[in-house]
Amino acid sequence: MRCAKRHRNEATIHFTPVVDGKPQKTVHLCKDCAPNPGAKSPGARSIEAIYGRVTPEEFARLQNDAKAAASFFNPNLEELLEQSRHELAELADPEKLLARRREEQERGDPYLFIGTDWHALHFLLTGDSELKPQPLPPLPLWNVVCGGTETPWPCSHGYVRFLTPEEVCAVADALTKISVQEFRSRFSSASFNAAQIPHPGRARWTEEEAESVFEIYPRVVTFFQSAARYGDIILLSFD
Repeated sequence: MRCAKRHRNEATIHFTPVVDGKPQKTVHLCKDCAPNPGAKSPGARSIEAIYGRVTPEEFARLQNDAKAAASFFNPNLEELLEQSRHELAELADPEKLLARRREEQERGDPYLFIGTDWHALHFLLTGDSELKPQPLPPLPLWNVVCGGTETPWPCSHGYVRFLTPEEVCAVADALTKISVQEFRSRFSSASFNAAQIPHPGRARWTEEEAESVFEIYPRVVTFFQSAARYGDIILLSFD
């Protein structure tokens, strides 16, 4: 099984986030991407974007339960594994377990890791390279990376932001109109290098180096479409 974040790496760590006592879909990560509560220094690594999905009811509970929110946004791997084992033990009934697996498959992944390619994604969608203040009202494509309303919950860089179900639907609709082929056609190594779009570990952009962004795009589209279909809120953090 591949890592949910670095798709070329083999997943060796598997944990199930728990919200309000209810296990969410299991996340599969390689050892390099597993949560590490001790590594919170912004300068320790490049800024990476993480999307999460919650129902409006789950979001309300997180707002009213500081402990649950802290666990959701800064998971302790050992605690999550223990909670996962406990919850799965309660689901010993094969029919209940099968029903849960089917629901997970229908809803899709609760998290989307896009790593450091968020700036490139934003540039290809909006043409903005400087991360300027968003227009009011914000455009749907702007909301993919730079939109949303701040929550009280801090992340490594700023605060976690959220998109309402209505904003999620608008983004999903806008993304649906941009095919993978059109998204690819927007890339120009000359424009990327001239705009100095960050690319950690690389001196200059080439079409080959942009493959990771092209691979991410359909996953972003699917993530927003699924969230829109179920009326979910999308959370975005930079860590």
